[in-house]
Amino acid sequence: MTSKNGSTAESMRHESDDDHEGSASLSSIHAADNEHNDFTGEDYEPWLFQTMLNELSERELGVGFIYAILDLFAERHGLSDVAVVLVNETFGTQMFRLGGTAVTPDMAAHLSASPGVYCEPDHVPLAECDAIRTACQLAMSLHLARFSAAHDPLTNIANRRSFDEALEIAAARSARYGWAFTLVLVDLNNFKLVNDRSGHEYGNHLLRQFGFALRQAVRQGDMAARIGGDEFAVILSNAEGHESSGFTERLRGHLASLGNPVEFTIGTATSPRDSTDPGELLRLADGRLYEKKGIRIS
Repeated sequence: MTSKNGSTAESMRHESDDDHEGSASLSSIHAADNEHNDFTGEDYEPWLFQTMLNELSERELGVGFIYAILDLFAERHGLSDVAVVLVNETFGTQMFRLGGTAVTPDMAAHLSASPGVYCEPDHVPLAECDAIRTACQLAMSLHLARFSAAHDPLTNIANRRSFDEALEIAAARSARYGWAFTLVLVDLNNFKLVNDRSGHEYGNHLLRQFGFALRQAVRQGDMAARIGGDEFAVILSNAEGHESSGFTERLRGHLASLGNPVEFTIGTATSPRDSTDPGELLRLADGRLYEKKGIRIS
């Protein structure tokens, strides 16, 4: 059997009704018949081009675009199910299924055989499936490029540039509407000694764990970022200042559950109470952090 990109893949079988009650599944992957390769009069190119233009007027070229294209593709051909398998060097194999439906482990084992578009029923011309896969691959590549540009590659939380932009926006809203937020600067204690004694590989492992713990400790609407080698920052939305203690407790709890021995010190500044200027907020939070460490800065 072949997928719509011409690569070998096994037929997918329905599991029992008890296992898949209430959920659709791709039951088979058929080879493209010769009659499907006669594209005379096919209008998929103008359809796909116009569809992409329409979607791009409403959303960015990214994951949301992929699901939208699959929805319209299924409607165009009367498909009960469709999935696209994409491959990226950084994130490996990615699978997207009609309507955002979960890909079951059994299905994933079959679909991971090769990248391509898998349809149920399988009556879509090869060229159109290939065009859909190419459009989805482009959308995925651009999505990952935007993600990489905005995130720290080691911890996968926001990077300094993203943090600076978010702080500017939060400060402007605070100045205009009086919306409160608290800036929390986090500095890892004696982390240089950890690197010197245990090596950078172990140090990077601890940093990755710390980034993960930060993501778990913040609430929806908050932002966590890595702004330096062992320096992190958090923007706590709708926070008057006392919320930082709850955040600190959550962070320590998540670190303990990971077995991460890193200790840290925080410094905070709250807008609009302390200032609505991003630079001043950073200066105040940094000063309070070093004051807790017993270090005087001029």
